[in-house]
Amino acid sequence: MKRIFPLLALSALLLATAAPSGLQMTGQVLDFERGYIFLTTGDAFKLADRVRILDAKSLKPTARTPEPRDFARIFFDDFGKVSAIELSGAPLPIETPPPLVEKFVVALSTPYSLPTPTPNPNARPDRFHPHFTPGKIVAVTFTVQVPPNTPMNAQVFITTDASNWNPQAILMHRIDALHFRVTRKLASGTDFRYLYTRGSLQTVERAENGMARKPRTLLISDADARAVGDIVYRWADDSSNGITAQPNAIPTQFNPAPFPNLPPGVPTPHP
Repeated sequence: MKRIFPLLALSALLLATAAPSGLQMTGQVLDFERGYIFLTTGDAFKLADRVRILDAKSLKPTARTPEPRDFARIFFDDFGKVSAIELSGAPLPIETPPPLVEKFVVALSTPYSLPTPTPNPNARPDRFHPHFTPGKIVAVTFTVQVPPNTPMNAQVFITTDASNWNPQAILMHRIDALHFRVTRKLASGTDFRYLYTRGSLQTVERAENGMARKPRTLLISDADARAVGDIVYRWADDSSNGITAQPNAIPTQFNPAPFPNLPPGVPTPHP
């Protein structure tokens, strides 16, 4: 009998430190507070009372708590709460969550119908379109194709008028060399205005001609889901911006060699 208790204690310890199993998903942390974990996709999940936080490499418990931009593998218990989190500073493969995970997402407050506003031509345009009743949550997936000269280590964000044009408002996930994607849940009727950036206003997207472009607009309808595909032609810090400097056509005393790239032995043209 004396040997049974140490064995039971050892078994309990092994169960407590073993790697979690069961329903899981991966994502990037946006916030971790008040009993919830928030992901950059806009989804939030409730934590179990004794949630375990592990290091993704060693699978051993860590005293570190999830921080914004951490990558995490999240495990759920039978009640839909987060029972364990594996943290990683390096990117984890972002996989499509299992269908069952959707029912664990923390729901927003109960929507209610707003009265139709009286049009006022002198008022600032409202963020909600009058032909749609705000309240229905629509999953909108944004996919953007970036220019080929975009750095491979670049991060791409969506900046919006709702965030006061914060250049890092919504972080997107790279899906291949030239494409990024993110899914956000927006209320139907929202008049969504946005632009793409690489994390600062100095790297905001430009129009195809290299000039500053107006914000993109998207009206969220009453559909259950929506997919948006965009193309970024240039970034603001692209040195060329579609303009190629031309040499002076006629040599002068102030510019005697306006054709510096002529092959050796070719005389400089003179007027």
